[in-house]
Amino acid sequence: MNIPFWFSAIKNFHRTKTLYILFTGMIAVAVYVFLIMYVESELFKLDFKPNPMIFSLLGLALSLMLVFRTNTAYDRWWEGRRMLGNLVNNTRNLALKLNAFLPQNDNETKAFYIKWIGNYGIAMKEHLRSGVKFEELKNFSEDEILEMKKYKHVPNFMAGLLYKKTNELYQKNTLTKEQFLIIDKHLEAFTDVTGACERIKNTPIPFSYSVHLKKFIFLYMLILPFGIVNDMKYWSIPIMMIVFYAFTGLEVIGEEIEDPFGTDVNDLQTDSISLKIYENIEEILG
Repeated sequence: MNIPFWFSAIKNFHRTKTLYILFTGMIAVAVYVFLIMYVESELFKLDFKPNPMIFSLLGLALSLMLVFRTNTAYDRWWEGRRMLGNLVNNTRNLALKLNAFLPQNDNETKAFYIKWIGNYGIAMKEHLRSGVKFEELKNFSEDEILEMKKYKHVPNFMAGLLYKKTNELYQKNTLTKEQFLIIDKHLEAFTDVTGACERIKNTPIPFSYSVHLKKFIFLYMLILPFGIVNDMKYWSIPIMMIVFYAFTGLEVIGEEIEDPFGTDVNDLQTDSISLKIYENIEEILG
């Protein structure tokens, strides 16, 4: 167990994004519980104690829903990481095989593959966000950038050029039929990875389920104070704030990681992975 990490996490608890997002809600919960406590105990001197079994059953149901929500979001995050790992492995394997298959003095062809394979990951990660940022692409001329801007799906355009170049090499007998088929397998994997990532990106958690879970959490936060204020008195306020943070925090984290290709703190490190791909290809073929 990494004890220093635990202490560091506790020390920096106030800096977490989840706390920042939920802070206003936690204050609202504190005010709400204080009003219930004041009205029930100070104003009307009530002794209202509902059956605790009600809150146990509701809490169990809510916990099961949150487990399903968190697992579903994490599965999407992990599948996205697997796809990026597949892209890294395929680009490396393709570059290694091209380096072995191509004539050692054919620097022009190697430079072509460095540029188009190396930039594929950079184009794909921005394609999964808000559109390709052409200024991030490396070693392209203005004419090449203008040509790419004509296409809505830039990764497809790049993969198409790689196929055309590889077919030209085969037609010129620079590559044998067996070598062409080996390279084709890796080029096909590029589009498979992009398609899988697009599926994750474009298939969010069903809206009805997400809304239902939020309503359930809201309802639970409304009625739970009535079950603890008589016993816990004003200690109910920090307890309810912690319960709100625990339940709602899981929902917030689930929303953040269900689209793992963004720029949130818990999203995948797609920027560094795509740059690493370019560096690897340049090192192998350069």
